[in-house]
Amino acid sequence: MPKVSEEYREARRDEIARAALRVLARNGVRDTSIADIVEESGLSTGAIYSHFSNKAELARYVVGRFLLPRIDALEAAGQSGAVVTPRQALEGMLSMFAEVGLSPSLILQFWGEAMVEPGLHEEMLRTAGRLRASLALAIGPWTRTQTTDETDASSLAAETARSIAALAQGYIANSAVFGPRAVDEYLESAAAVLASEPPPPV
Repeated sequence: MPKVSEEYREARRDEIARAALRVLARNGVRDTSIADIVEESGLSTGAIYSHFSNKAELARYVVGRFLLPRIDALEAAGQSGAVVTPRQALEGMLSMFAEVGLSPSLILQFWGEAMVEPGLHEEMLRTAGRLRASLALAIGPWTRTQTTDETDASSLAAETARSIAALAQGYIANSAVFGPRAVDEYLESAAAVLASEPPPPV
């Protein structure tokens, strides 16, 4: 039997993952079965299971193959010394989900499924932790324009990265439930809310 190259296996995994994303977008996470992915991809059930045994493994591959390279690009920007503002980091984070075919609705469904599926929950926590760490690195040079103390800059980066992730989660949930919303509009509204001052006491 001819030996299958790693390049061939990776191409086949990519094919399966992209087929799965198309089905998930149509049917939703809970209602998507391996049979649906088999039909969409045109491959056999055995071929699918030879690469992914469950949704958690598939989610792990999608993150590693399609999402992590874009997260790495965020890190690289900060490590190069380029000043990436929190707003730019948030915009980059939201755009990367769209680039890999993860719609707000699909992401929200994965979050819900992760609450009852230990494998998906573990993958979600791992990815969220990696993303926050990458965001902190990306905005590192910006934090050093806010303070000259390296310890303070590091703390500011970690706290701001967590806030960026929270704002992204809000955008994703809002868009999934109420329909698409322009990123700029969302950011301007969030900035207005955060900048507002309480009325003076009477």
